[in-house]
Amino acid sequence: MKRRLLLLLLLTLHLSAVAQKSFDSSMRAYGLVDIATLSSDILVDLKYSAEDNFVGVDMYGELERAYFVESFARRVVRAQQILQEQHPELTLLIYDAARPISVQRAMRRVVEGTPLQNFVADGTRGGRHNYGVAVDLTIATLDGTPLDMGAGFDDFTVAAYVKGTADSADASTRTMKVYRDYAMWQVEQGIISEEAAKNRLLLIEVMHGAELYPYRREWWHFEEIITMSATRERYRLLDF
Repeated sequence: MKRRLLLLLLLTLHLSAVAQKSFDSSMRAYGLVDIATLSSDILVDLKYSAEDNFVGVDMYGELERAYFVESFARRVVRAQQILQEQHPELTLLIYDAARPISVQRAMRRVVEGTPLQNFVADGTRGGRHNYGVAVDLTIATLDGTPLDMGAGFDDFTVAAYVKGTADSADASTRTMKVYRDYAMWQVEQGIISEEAAKNRLLLIEVMHGAELYPYRREWWHFEEIITMSATRERYRLLDF
């Protein structure tokens, strides 16, 4: 416990220093785009720009905008269009976007030696967020109220799972039927409600329409169907 408190203190001091320099300019220097420049309707509430996250520390300082590689950002915008064509009373709400590798490594230091360690990449080579090609998001009403998804953001229990088998680069393993069958099984087991399953499947469906797919253990995390090795070859690590 004392070790964790010390780590949190050191992390807070480190991130306070980092916060003096806005991440915005670095994001733009790496060629990333602010989603708001492509769609002003998508809501943004970065969970790591506040203390309301599993680390309990504001990790982004002044960063309030969601940045992505442009091609990825356009997929998110397409998903928003699909959603509002079906449900004009709803909108996407982004919780996390591009994440500097320095923040990834800081997050890992906090959880090392705890059960959460398995859920946080160590930052040695970087994950999809660290290349600007992953998004954490939900569906909300236009006033920003999130729909019930059966588990909160950064819930690390089975209630957050959307699929029972490992993800792969094979699109046939990531069909709507796969996700629907698993959601219905969760309802039958009493893990999530029918309403939560309905909302999750709507989110997956609109993202699926933009060729973005959920990570099996996190209903909120969406990515392209490519391997991590291909991701590292195609995109640039956010090394700041």
